[in-house]
Amino acid sequence: MQRSQQQQQGQGSPPPSASSCKRPRTAMKPLPPAHLAALRGRYELVSVRGQGSFSEVWEARHLRTGLRVAIKILCHAKMRAAKLKPEREPRVMRLLSLGRHPHVARFYEAIRPAAAGDNQYTYIVMELAESGELHDHVAVRERLPEAEARRIFQQLAAAVAYCHRNRVAHRDLKMENVLLDAEGSVKIADFGFSKLWSPGKMQSRSLGSPEYAAPELLEGRSYRGPEVDVWSCGVILYAMLCGRYPFDGADMSDLARNIRRGEFRLPSWVSDDARDLISSMLIVRPEKRATLAEVTAHRWLQPDMPPHLAMPPPDATAAAARQGVNAATVELLVTRHGFERTSLLQSIRLDDGSEEAVAYQLVLSKQHDAATLYQLSMPPPPPPHGRHQWALDGGELVLRECPRETMRRVAKALGELGVRILFYHSHRHRHRMVCAHVRAAGGGGVPTAAIIHSFIRRHKDCGGSSSSSGAATATATDDDTAAVESLSAAAVFFEIQLLKAGEGNGNSNSQQHQYVLHLKRTSGPQIPYLRVCAQLASKLKSNPY
Repeated sequence: MQRSQQQQQGQGSPPPSASSCKRPRTAMKPLPPAHLAALRGRYELVSVRGQGSFSEVWEARHLRTGLRVAIKILCHAKMRAAKLKPEREPRVMRLLSLGRHPHVARFYEAIRPAAAGDNQYTYIVMELAESGELHDHVAVRERLPEAEARRIFQQLAAAVAYCHRNRVAHRDLKMENVLLDAEGSVKIADFGFSKLWSPGKMQSRSLGSPEYAAPELLEGRSYRGPEVDVWSCGVILYAMLCGRYPFDGADMSDLARNIRRGEFRLPSWVSDDARDLISSMLIVRPEKRATLAEVTAHRWLQPDMPPHLAMPPPDATAAAARQGVNAATVELLVTRHGFERTSLLQSIRLDDGSEEAVAYQLVLSKQHDAATLYQLSMPPPPPPHGRHQWALDGGELVLRECPRETMRRVAKALGELGVRILFYHSHRHRHRMVCAHVRAAGGGGVPTAAIIHSFIRRHKDCGGSSSSSGAATATATDDDTAAVESLSAAAVFFEIQLLKAGEGNGNSNSQQHQYVLHLKRTSGPQIPYLRVCAQLASKLKSNPY
């Protein structure tokens, strides 16, 4: 993709300085009686975290468990005056929270007390992001190093891709709506302008902040939704790397004119790959603008990409159906917080928004990190002959090259990753490897050889009868029991098969020069396996031929 008009030097509109933009936590102020009545017995408001045109956000404490949350208080009168629907944000957040994405702020419940007239509020209880806004984080440091900006943008792009996978366009992405938790991880929030979209339906309303607005919004043209989020992501990445916005203007009309032109400059310290990515997102014509799939696959984002973010985002509703009840969390709620077990289990299964269901989600989030919960809701591996470009944990890579050359490159890449090839066999169009990745020191003090030998004895078919599998006939060590016990923590075993595309479905004649590389985990923990898959995919994609 060609770059937009850009120069080596130059600067756009600077964001506010650190001193002017830093918004410390506001001191406790008198609470309106309506808020006290709505939250009595459930939450204690602690302090104001932020204020907007239609709402304010408080830090609060969940009284039954003592856990900290954020409560966004929406004023219905102000929202209706701006022709916004108060019920939209909690509805969208509830949908997105079903999939437990680690970089979308978790939704816990929405409280809508009955009120007369215009004195009506909705209280959205959600995950607390202790470190505040990305805007303040960047302003204090003026700009971010590329490594840190890459980590943040990996999380942001994955979260936006998850929203788009579930037909949600945010439409107000900006650094003020990208929050950071205590560990510095991204949490997308503020879905007040969001919209459920469909491929054939166009939107026309102009929303969001002018500095982040796509040209089609400023021109009043119709749009679907995802493409305006891509533009906003490009502005955010530019601001992180450059410490200023890409477009400047003496007033709003001048700013809008410069955005519609799409002309911006990048400082000399921005790397070539980062330039290419930013330029692919800040393209005036939305049909030529990069999609989120192209953004997340861009080479600048690949170094140190977490495996769970490299996986295709799941459907939120389907992900929720795969989630079981966590027994440890239930036990804690019963023994420590006094919940009745039968009622608790029923509420969890119904996800009815009751006090029990909310407490379960709060404690579950506290007990397990967000990435782990997200991976537990991931879909099963796709069918082995699907036509995916790349999908981890049973994923595939479609290739057009000599199969033996492909396996040679795979073997080389595996060697660079420290993966051992235990067995290799080829027959006609089928090529098969059995591989092992063991931590340098084995596990629990057990030698690596013992772990591998133990696996081979437990999987007699891994080498078949082929004499090429020398490891299959190795003599067992006396540490077999210990090796078996350490296997799940120390080693990952997986198979790689290269098959002719179309085998088994009658399409081989039309795809005679295509081959599918298929991976399957045989034994061992999932997360290290996903890490190896992501690293292997990155190596093969960066050197495709």
